[in-house]
Amino acid sequence: MENELQDIEDDGVALRWALGCAVAGYRERANTIQQGWYFRSGLALLIAFLALREFFAPLLIFAYRMNYLGLAHFLGLRTAGDDYRRVIPVLEATPAWLPVLWVAAGLLFLVALWRMLRRSEASAVPFFLAFALDVVGIWEVHAIQAATGIVVTPNPLMRSAGVALTLATGLVLWRMTRKKPGKLTEHG
Repeated sequence: MENELQDIEDDGVALRWALGCAVAGYRERANTIQQGWYFRSGLALLIAFLALREFFAPLLIFAYRMNYLGLAHFLGLRTAGDDYRRVIPVLEATPAWLPVLWVAAGLLFLVALWRMLRRSEASAVPFFLAFALDVVGIWEVHAIQAATGIVVTPNPLMRSAGVALTLATGLVLWRMTRKKPGKLTEHG
């Protein structure tokens, strides 16, 4: 880079060139960090957490509907308000397809996790499919909350932060596992 700098005569061009070099250097360092054990482990734990989050509401609904009230109470301690009885109208109004959708999203997150750990280039696809199912579930929960008058997540900022974190995780996963340009595959 230093050898090329002396051939640039205009200061504005030199500045843009230097900024481009700095960005390229930081991008290369970020790629190296993303392939490190600590970073991959942290991302794997985050994706596992997202999968477990998707299984929480279906398990609470199942426990309530099957009259496993001890399990419903245990899970209810982890909800806003620390009591599942507050959200019983929502549990009863939830259509049967919605917990199935959440379980499917959780399974897709686990598939993405598995593919990431195996260093597969296609790990972001199931992740973003799970994210899309999660967004559909969020819209349906808003409709159920409006119909019942019970708000499950009282702080909308927390829900927004969860969606933003999920999206950011997916973008990092995509960046980490996408096919690099110019890289030859086994087919050519």
